[in-house]
Amino acid sequence: MSDGALATGACASKSVLRSRVESVMHLMTGSVGNAVVMIGSIALATRALGPEAFGILAMTLAVGRVCERVVRFESWQPLVRYAATEEGASDPERMSRLYLFGLILDVVGALVAAVLSIVVGFALTSFFGFPPEMMSLVAIYAIAIALNLRGMSSAVMRMAGMFRTMAYIVFFAGFLRLFLAAIFYWAGAGLMTFVWVWTVSQVADALLYNFIAFRRLSQQGTPSPLRARVSNLIKDYPGFLGFAFTTNASSALRTITHEADTLIVGALTDSSEAAGFYHLAKRMAKVAMQCGEMIQMVIYPDLARMWVSKKRLEFRKVIAGVQSLLAVVLGGIFVVALFIGERLISIAFGAAFAPAYPILVAHLVAVFLIMHSAPARSALLAMNRPLFVLLSAGSATVVFLVIALNTIPTYGAIGASFAHIGFGFLNAIVLDVSMWRTSRHIAPSGEVEPS
Repeated sequence: MSDGALATGACASKSVLRSRVESVMHLMTGSVGNAVVMIGSIALATRALGPEAFGILAMTLAVGRVCERVVRFESWQPLVRYAATEEGASDPERMSRLYLFGLILDVVGALVAAVLSIVVGFALTSFFGFPPEMMSLVAIYAIAIALNLRGMSSAVMRMAGMFRTMAYIVFFAGFLRLFLAAIFYWAGAGLMTFVWVWTVSQVADALLYNFIAFRRLSQQGTPSPLRARVSNLIKDYPGFLGFAFTTNASSALRTITHEADTLIVGALTDSSEAAGFYHLAKRMAKVAMQCGEMIQMVIYPDLARMWVSKKRLEFRKVIAGVQSLLAVVLGGIFVVALFIGERLISIAFGAAFAPAYPILVAHLVAVFLIMHSAPARSALLAMNRPLFVLLSAGSATVVFLVIALNTIPTYGAIGASFAHIGFGFLNAIVLDVSMWRTSRHIAPSGEVEPS
């Protein structure tokens, strides 16, 4: 390859990386604003409810989110992968039918998840000693699960590079939750009202996502998926359903560690307060977690396009660049938490929630490891290796459960954070090694890259 070609490729990779860093920064700006309003909402809930009732709220939300993530298809992942291939065909009708395929998976998954959450809520309260008032609360939150149709709309906006818009939507939903929480805090409302607050804000978020996505499809000349032909979707998009089931299985395994952990803490400690402390620390650490999720959101469409186009050098440079960015951002968040985390918890949520501080510090270590592997996970999906990602998630989940079952009864809620550290460490090593080895030695068409 000539020096000019190498220079052109290097400039192109830098341009892609620069533009995507700008997109990430837009999302992070929105995330910081959303984090502030999220902490505000939680602060109002903790002060209105106290540790025990807040713990019940946390477990109620956890039941819904666990069922949603176990059943719901992460349809945006196969949609982005297949849309990157379909772009070259310039066939609006075929693209519309592809998005319809994803929308059907979203609807089926959401309805099944809503029903499942009610069944699980009944089982937990009837046979496993969870607070009986959780049953009616879970039924309320099931409304949000049934209407949480965001996979297809998320794929549309990701492919269009509408990351700033996505950040604004998240901020809008968070601000609505804060506004409602403030009203009902001053009104002296109780636990059920705050479940309604979380439910309404999530429904508004999903509706706005879909409104903007359908409008975007119309603007770019893609017919509405609602009017697309339904027949022969599986035949016309071979492999799509298998990709979707595999990524759904990966998501289900991550659910055990990322959502069911609150329920595990509540069950093994026999304390709604411990579950509340853990949920609070996890939600604060979620600010750092969102950084990695945003980076995956931004780079996945580009990685899919690069892999299809066989731009392996750009592919590797983008991954290395975003991993470096993650290290800086998450390292900075960890240092800030060490210095002001304890004070922030006491000021925002009350002295009764001070036990959440050591859990927060341990959880941030886990988040650092988990988010380091996020770009590698995106890269492997772009390489069409969802099965390997699934196997990696399965192995890491076994490690999580072994550690959690042995440390939570002994050390309390922080044991779940120790389990997350083990999960993150294994996942980071396995995904990184596989991704770098594959991207260096195997071309998309299967040829070995020349040395």
